[in-house]
Amino acid sequence: MTGAAFRAATAIAGIGWTAFGRDSGRTTTALATEASLRAIDDAGLTSADIDGVVTYCYGWAPDTMWPEELVAALGLSRCDYQLFDNLGGAAACSAVLSAAMAVYAGLCENVLVYRAMNGRSERPALLPPPDQARGKRQWGVPFGALHAAANLGPAVTAYMQRYGITNRDFAGLAVLQREHAVLNTKAMMRDPLTVAEHQESPWIVEPFRRMDCCLTSDGAAALVVTSSERARDLRHGGVSILAGLGGAVPATDHRTHAAAAAPALYRAAGITVDELDFAQLYDAFTGTCLQHVEDFGLCEVGAAPAWIADGQAGLDGATPLNTHGGLLSEAYLQGLGHVVEAVQQLRTQGVRDDLCAGAHDHDRGRCRQVRDAEVGLVCGQGGDSSLVLRKAFG
Repeated sequence: MTGAAFRAATAIAGIGWTAFGRDSGRTTTALATEASLRAIDDAGLTSADIDGVVTYCYGWAPDTMWPEELVAALGLSRCDYQLFDNLGGAAACSAVLSAAMAVYAGLCENVLVYRAMNGRSERPALLPPPDQARGKRQWGVPFGALHAAANLGPAVTAYMQRYGITNRDFAGLAVLQREHAVLNTKAMMRDPLTVAEHQESPWIVEPFRRMDCCLTSDGAAALVVTSSERARDLRHGGVSILAGLGGAVPATDHRTHAAAAAPALYRAAGITVDELDFAQLYDAFTGTCLQHVEDFGLCEVGAAPAWIADGQAGLDGATPLNTHGGLLSEAYLQGLGHVVEAVQQLRTQGVRDDLCAGAHDHDRGRCRQVRDAEVGLVCGQGGDSSLVLRKAFG
């Protein structure tokens, strides 16, 4: 857990992404390089300014390019820090936090964080063969738990039974995030979704229907972390990193790691949950995202479906949720897109998608900008990693 001395010492100064789709026709090297160059340019830097590289993946075989390959592709003159984690979506925020700590410790000046994958067209091997399963996987893989829906389903089922939640209650979140994606020109899914369409979608693994499950996507996203002092002089200033955490703690029968971690996260950031202006919460499945909503304290435990139905997660609600459409409707890049969206929401110039050229014109038919956002929350899968970010300066 980061402390008060770390608070706002580092910032995210640049963001970039490729097009998201189902068949990129490109290598992960090409995707990562494009997104990284865009992020570097967005910060007003050049490749020569980057001296650290961080990425992550998940699976039996890595589905992205290694940091040293990106160092070569970008033609970096030096790289004083690199990290390649294998926690998947649980590392979405800890990857950024690791970059921030490298800057804070003085190891680097500007660290690039990226996630590139051909998750749709190449279908990477996520789990080992049954006879080679180790650790917790030995209790699932040999018995048919071969994908995330099967692995996470039991915990969500226990949550549903405890609080009287049904699959019909998941529909509100899926519909809401699609509404946000309709306003997002880089989202893969931009056709409106209805509750009826959610309920008519086929079962994948109970309790999840197809519309409860995240996309599979090709694409990449990247960002640049630097010191707050340096960020002030860069093109867009910087979005401050107030606090973060990163770990890997299994869920209980109905709660995620966030239930225990959120209070410490908010203390480190110097805020209360009521000060959050939006939340970008990991949504590999609707049911797990509802758990994140509750365990980060946005509403009472068991009340997330009603909270969403009451409009509290909409763009004009108490805490707008997954304003880009999330993994369910924008794209699946194991959570780095959530951080990119938070940065867009907190920049002084606001969201700058093609559709949103007038970011401060709050016509909901044109723009997904959250009004007057100052502080935002982002989390990875299970709340195992999270960040609190503050509005850009500069």
